[in-house]
Amino acid sequence: MKKFLTILFAIFIVNLGCKKENIGGGTLCACTYANDAVLGLVIKTSSGLDLLNAKTTGYFDKTKIQLYSKDANNVITPIRFDIAPPFTYLYTLKMEYYYLSSHEIVLKSKSVKNIFYLKLGDKEYELNLKINNNAVEKLLIDNIDAPRELPNKEQYLNSIYTLKI
Repeated sequence: MKKFLTILFAIFIVNLGCKKENIGGGTLCACTYANDAVLGLVIKTSSGLDLLNAKTTGYFDKTKIQLYSKDANNVITPIRFDIAPPFTYLYTLKMEYYYLSSHEIVLKSKSVKNIFYLKLGDKEYELNLKINNNAVEKLLIDNIDAPRELPNKEQYLNSIYTLKI
């Protein structure tokens, strides 16, 4: 009986210490399923200059970028994003550009009909995502298919797209 009460007490304490996603404003914890889907977006000029790299003339600082959604009353809800640095994958595949990265936009995308907005300086773009099997299968920018930056079989790499401006 003593062992049973000890186990029951331990389960009770674990449940108290864990906040589920989006309940009471809590964030993910070890008890919550973490969605590893992410949208990556490389932003470059038509000649291939990286517009998220601070060394590029005319680059977009994170403070000049907005990612958001609007409701039926045009109330804007910001979406969190980061600027991720270039990387090398398995010593062979090199990602040479900085890219905008957002997990939150994937979580909020219920269908390809959901419209999100990306504002770069004064220019606003409409984004639509098609999510399938916990991955961004398709990205439409102003209703045009965006190309993948690194076509690959790896889920994470396959979710990095390109916007040329």
